[in-house]
Amino acid sequence: MRRLVLFPLAAALAVLALPAGGAARSGDNPVLDAIVGTNDAFDITLNDASGRRVTILQPGTYTIVVHDRSAIHNFHLASNDDPTVDFRTDVEFVGDKTFTATFKPGLGYAYACEPHWQVMNGSFLVARAGGSPPPPPPPAPKVGRLAAAVAPNGAVSLSRSRVAAGRYRITVRDRSQRYDFHLVGRGVNRRTGTAFTGKATWNLKLARGTYLARSDRSKRRLRVG
Repeated sequence: MRRLVLFPLAAALAVLALPAGGAARSGDNPVLDAIVGTNDAFDITLNDASGRRVTILQPGTYTIVVHDRSAIHNFHLASNDDPTVDFRTDVEFVGDKTFTATFKPGLGYAYACEPHWQVMNGSFLVARAGGSPPPPPPPAPKVGRLAAAVAPNGAVSLSRSRVAAGRYRITVRDRSQRYDFHLVGRGVNRRTGTAFTGKATWNLKLARGTYLARSDRSKRRLRVG
């Protein structure tokens, strides 16, 4: 199921999709560049003509050129308050697509990669007509990183044994065909499976307490808080 942070996905599509290329750039609309997934990285941004990330925008009609550089990510922009703006690229699509959208005064808009919305997202506000621009949105919460591994003999390892509570991206490298990696604790119960070998990435929220990382052979504890 596709999910996107900050706004529902069921809004009606009401922007004009145009072919990528010089036609949109030759008009009078200001141009914004959306970039997602360069070298399959978990990066997403929306930049103005100077290359700076957009946080506050003047109201009006804009041309948005989406540079989608990965077949595992996509770009989706919409708003809780404005159903006329809702467009995306497909996850499998790689290339450039151009859209136009009219951003209304005083409203907020957000964008994300739908499969990885927890760590790939951004938002901006539109200035009110005839007034001072709204304050910038709060920064996105930090996402920590943890590494875990399962050796061929089932031994489990963790890059850290104690972390602060919060959101984490956990990369698991499972090299065993007999044992799994299983992380269990408050609000979390994830495992790779005994038949799985390879790399798995989980985006999890860890609460204060103790988590148990285990396989059938060994156990390690991760203390949070």
